[in-house]
Amino acid sequence: MGFTLMSHLIIVLAFLLQNPSLDSESPKERQAAVEKLAVLGNRQAIPELAAALKKEPKSDIRVQIVAALGRIGDREAIPILAETLQNDVDKEVRSQAIDSTLRLYIPIQDSGQLHNIFTKAKSVFVESDAPVVGPEVRVDASAKEALAHVMQKDFDDNVRAQASRALGSLMAKDQVPTMIATLEDPKNREHSKVRVDIVHSLGVIRDPAAGPALAKALRDPDPKVVEEAIPAVGKVGYKEARPELQRIFQANDRITKTPSLQALAMLKDPASVPFFEPLLSDKNDRYRELSAEGLARVNYPGAKDWRTRLDQEKKPNVRNALAYGLVASGDTDYINNLAEALDSSDSNQAEVYLFELGKYNGKLDALYRYLKSSNPKVRAGMAKVLGNIGDPAASDQIKALTNDPNTDVVREAVAALRKLGK
Repeated sequence: MGFTLMSHLIIVLAFLLQNPSLDSESPKERQAAVEKLAVLGNRQAIPELAAALKKEPKSDIRVQIVAALGRIGDREAIPILAETLQNDVDKEVRSQAIDSTLRLYIPIQDSGQLHNIFTKAKSVFVESDAPVVGPEVRVDASAKEALAHVMQKDFDDNVRAQASRALGSLMAKDQVPTMIATLEDPKNREHSKVRVDIVHSLGVIRDPAAGPALAKALRDPDPKVVEEAIPAVGKVGYKEARPELQRIFQANDRITKTPSLQALAMLKDPASVPFFEPLLSDKNDRYRELSAEGLARVNYPGAKDWRTRLDQEKKPNVRNALAYGLVASGDTDYINNLAEALDSSDSNQAEVYLFELGKYNGKLDALYRYLKSSNPKVRAGMAKVLGNIGDPAASDQIKALTNDPNTDVVREAVAALRKLGK
């Protein structure tokens, strides 16, 4: 009899473990139920998870429910996440709601147990080079409005800062006025982290309307805000900030000197030519690189005579910048130098130059031949560049690489075609 009862209990327990319930009195079983429902595309589970979220007393399980909504990846969850963002009493739950909102627009590959993944992967969206939403993705206004509300009103500065970063990742141009108002509100003077992340996101969004506010931030009493404002003002191309950036460079501050020169190189301001010219011969190779880059972007007439300078230059980063200047001035033979640099430690630099040449300098057609390079890193890198340029005319050229024998090339080709809407 005892054996029969024990067998029955084992069977029942096995059944419960295989079919965990969100209504169970056991936290472990509720957690297991959430894990089981957290499957990409499992849209029908969203109402059930939403109902469980409202009545769940344990914050760690609420975190997991919100994480599950992110993993399912359906925008039907947006109203649930927006409400959680603004109303949940636990900051970790609100933080996870931000992360899950981003995952609905910027898919991040993950696998394994839910609580391990989201604890580890959350940092993806707060890194300096965090992923941003693709140009083909339309972000729901309600999601951006909820994030803007949290940026302004949340009681925890880390959550506010995370929401500020999220607005950048979602390229929330319509929220730029609200971000500027929050940045400049005297009540936020002591909230350094929030203000720093707002400035960062304004740079990511690159709306010229943010230029005056970012220029003002270059003289902010908070040095961390200044450090973030330097690259941001360069990204939005606010030329009126040139004198202030030059002053910062000449102040010889170790932290801000090189970033200020980099920002000046991004402004595309012809008035910076006299400033850059002497730096072409500076002993600091980074200064030589950035001065050549800055001059190339303003169609510097002297760039057409850089062949000898490039032949004598030993540093690869400076050689790339000089090659970029030569191509921008009409010497397209030097595109080959930049294409070869895609298979080097300076590949990111080469990608930027090739992108600009294809996007803004009319050199798009000259890039296609490198999709047939014998070097797979060059083929993959050029597919990535063409995808970022975003011209649909490149689609037919890239499609052939989806059958490439190199898996890295195939991956970049597929990603590029997705960006091109193909």
